[in-house]
Amino acid sequence: MTFTTKKVLLGATSLLVLATTAQAQEASTSADTENMDFEEIIVSAQKTTFANNATDTTMLDQEPDAASVLSVIDNLPGIFVSEGGALGSDDWSTTLSIRGFTVSLSEQQVGMTIDGLPNGNSNYGGGAKANRYIDSENLYRAEVSQGTADIASPSHEALGGTINFVTSAPYEEQRFWAGLSIGENNSQRYFFRYDTGEIAPGTRAYLSYSNQSTDAWIGDAGGATRDHFAAKIVSEQDEWTFTGRLSWDDTHENNFQRISLAQFEEDPDWDRLTDTITGIPYVDQVYRPAWGTLRENWFAYVKAEYKGEDFDFSVSPYYHDNEGRGDWIPPYMIAVAGGDEQANGTIFGGPAAGSYVYTDSNGTPLAPIDGCTATLSFPYGGGAPANNPACYEAGARPNSSYRHTHYGKQRFGVTADAAYRLGDMNTIRAGIWWENSDRNEYRDWHRVIDPTVGIEFDDIAYWRQYDRSFETDTLMVYAEDTVELDDLTLRGGLKKFFVDLTRTDNFGNEAEQGLESDSDILFTAGAIYNVTDNLEFFAGFSQNFAAIKDGVIEGRASETNPNVPDLEGETADNYDVGIRFGNNWLRATVTGYYVKFNNRITFVSAGDPVGGIDYLEEGEGTYLNVGGIESKGIEASISADFAEHWNIYSSLTLNNSEYTETTAEVVEGNKVALAPEFQLVGTLSYYNEGVRAGVSAKHVGERYGDFANTQELPSFTLVDAWIGYTVDENVIPGIQTIDVSLNVSNLTNKNYLGGGTPGSYFIGSDRQVIANLTVKF
Repeated sequence: MTFTTKKVLLGATSLLVLATTAQAQEASTSADTENMDFEEIIVSAQKTTFANNATDTTMLDQEPDAASVLSVIDNLPGIFVSEGGALGSDDWSTTLSIRGFTVSLSEQQVGMTIDGLPNGNSNYGGGAKANRYIDSENLYRAEVSQGTADIASPSHEALGGTINFVTSAPYEEQRFWAGLSIGENNSQRYFFRYDTGEIAPGTRAYLSYSNQSTDAWIGDAGGATRDHFAAKIVSEQDEWTFTGRLSWDDTHENNFQRISLAQFEEDPDWDRLTDTITGIPYVDQVYRPAWGTLRENWFAYVKAEYKGEDFDFSVSPYYHDNEGRGDWIPPYMIAVAGGDEQANGTIFGGPAAGSYVYTDSNGTPLAPIDGCTATLSFPYGGGAPANNPACYEAGARPNSSYRHTHYGKQRFGVTADAAYRLGDMNTIRAGIWWENSDRNEYRDWHRVIDPTVGIEFDDIAYWRQYDRSFETDTLMVYAEDTVELDDLTLRGGLKKFFVDLTRTDNFGNEAEQGLESDSDILFTAGAIYNVTDNLEFFAGFSQNFAAIKDGVIEGRASETNPNVPDLEGETADNYDVGIRFGNNWLRATVTGYYVKFNNRITFVSAGDPVGGIDYLEEGEGTYLNVGGIESKGIEASISADFAEHWNIYSSLTLNNSEYTETTAEVVEGNKVALAPEFQLVGTLSYYNEGVRAGVSAKHVGERYGDFANTQELPSFTLVDAWIGYTVDENVIPGIQTIDVSLNVSNLTNKNYLGGGTPGSYFIGSDRQVIANLTVKF
């Protein structure tokens, strides 16, 4: 669908009319509010100077207990979430978009926090999205700040805003609960949680554990398993609140693959990965069980909060350990030249001198028969004759590798925030965020023992290709002043990042490289005007910042040209203006926004006229600040209790995101690849005496999928439905409640393309039916 001014005006007019009679209730993050049962949550937006929306109980009910916590935000305005794996079971294929900014395999432009603490970026290689930290039963709500987020948000990739996932507090009464979910594709999940009740004056805690497994929804092989543990303790002592939380997550996921638009049109149910071993390495490189994501995450924090008459203070140190691996099965063995051979036979470093596929019975590499031109047709259009067993004499043995890319990260940091009230009108706030992050990445190659029967590999690698470490030191400081003048609240602040990045080659073959990624002083400003008790207008401005990623000195830039030029961190100027209005039965918000993304870091090759580089030789390249994006649009939502026990919710997104500079594959004026321009959500829900039910539909308009805007992805509408019933306590002796529910996602089994990277896309999951049972003692 082409984005036009007419559509913007029509959408804005219709929702502004509704907004004049509704205002979102203010969300509270107090411990008392967090301790409410989930059924009591009624939150849609906070009273802030910027666009902000939060999940409500209907959005939590819409998703099954086994779903990823990322899925609950998809109905909020401005948000597009696509998870290729059923129940969010594949991080590789998960993408998220806000106002033309994305989290995907190629971009990390939206910040994520857990209880206000940084997630350590969302990159596939060493990052961790929110689903690695939280089970759905332990999620209190998710808060989305689209664009001009709170000044204290600790993230240096939040160009497009921040999503804060808030975990629930322990119950005040002792409680044990167990949950079971069963669904299609052999999906099953067990969940257990024990709330201690008050174990000391003002102190309560919980422990929880879940185990989940599911088969791949495409084909007959592969799947995912996940184990998750969490513990949280809260102690309220006079003006002080102390909180501690620990989570552990261990997962093994087989991936889904990106396909082209033409492949989707040919067969929309297959991502071109296979289910069986053929014994031909070139074909078996797309065997799904060999495409793997293995991740283990530990995350812990403690928080001390003081709330006095005139002074508030909080401090929170945290620690995160991430360890993992990405797997693939290349259809060849590497012949390594040089390097440091270890006693166990592993060669460390050294260049690849070539590759081979077939050997004789003695392990000597073979060349294809002279004159043989036969090729295979699958996959990737077929390989050279050297990949075809028909081009070898009888008895030739196939060879392939199992390639592991190992990721590791240890983060330690602290946030601190203080606010002092000067009389009744003025509040001064200041704070810091400091973090040290040490990320290691290395890649090794293992010999597949017998490619004709399976993918089992030799535990000892024959080659460690590279081994690099990246240390990032971050310091963010900020100060803000808020002035309340009767019905008018004004806010202004300053923020600055100091970021140092160092790269070390652990083989000792390359010199250490470093980059300084300090920001300029970043400004924020905002205002809220209360027209009546029910109606308010707000406006906000912020300069968001993304530090230079370690990928700039990880791969091609350092290898093709060691003289990485001076770079600046990426910035985005965000402007929000909107209206909120509400009463006891109707809540709504409408926001207009404009975002200018500057200094986009882009890889530029020799000969690219935009870069204006004269020191690059043919085949070389480097990173430069030569990109940009401009986004503008409208986001709106409305929630109405239009009859007893009934609620209707709708959200609208109209977005126009365009590239502002021409470079490499990007053309100035083209639409941003994979950024939805039109989204519309409608939800009807029912609650009455333990019964809940609902149906929700989301329409996503046509999008351009590639930089050149030659591939227009088809629009689609997804329908979800759910029904549940909670049996009141004391019906069965010893049992407080029994809850049963049924969730159906993609009810009409729609074929559609979700997220991906420019020019290649993930197929969206088909219909999933999940039954849930929860018993609380």
